[in-house]
Amino acid sequence: MKSKNLLFPLLALVFIVLHPFLLNAQIEAYNYSVKNRWTVKASVSRYKTSSLFGEVFMRVGDFFDDSQNRKMTNFKAEANYGINKFIEVGVYTGFQCYEWYNDENEVIEIIDDVMYIDGGEIAKGFAPLFGAQINFHVLPFLVHSKECRWDVYLTAKYGGCYLPRKESFAHNFQYSKYRQEYGLGIGAGYYFKNIIGIFAEASVGQYSFFKNDPIVYEVNDVYTGVITTTGESNFRFRIGVAAKINR
Repeated sequence: MKSKNLLFPLLALVFIVLHPFLLNAQIEAYNYSVKNRWTVKASVSRYKTSSLFGEVFMRVGDFFDDSQNRKMTNFKAEANYGINKFIEVGVYTGFQCYEWYNDENEVIEIIDDVMYIDGGEIAKGFAPLFGAQINFHVLPFLVHSKECRWDVYLTAKYGGCYLPRKESFAHNFQYSKYRQEYGLGIGAGYYFKNIIGIFAEASVGQYSFFKNDPIVYEVNDVYTGVITTTGESNFRFRIGVAAKINR
């Protein structure tokens, strides 16, 4: 299923889930709050790139073809601030590892009407990441104590990356160096001594910076019948460390 078709039912589901909590917030007194709290996080994930091929480790999300574009490291550092008892807003930065075709030393020869290309190489690079998110915390509606070592939240994100070098060697490559990502998800974390902790997030949306690359190929999945490309990715899982500062 395309990511744009996923977002509308997800927004409706989020509204249905949050509606009773919002009503209770008006009549119940809870002590736990994220207001004025700073939370800093560092996390990693694996994003598909334009490099072929990567073997499938687990058949979770996306599609079920045996060969997909290779996944490489995506690192993010973020800072979030609680604007009220249950909502955080934040920004993030980081980098995406990827590979691009370096044709600076490329030599093209035509022998007997056959073109031979030599001297090009695959180079590794880093694309800077940036974006923003909003987190809706559930526990302020359920926890009566002033402190809690757990975090459970819904999250919405939008961001992108900027490629220093386009990954494709094609001269007619029409896509810009800026690529975007967005999605909705759920996260959970646990803090040791209520300061330093670990967290994980699972999201659905548009999580591929290279899905329009002409290098990727189209797949008609034999399990689901979905026609997609090996570069697309509608599911993302992140894991990392976190620290919170209560004011």
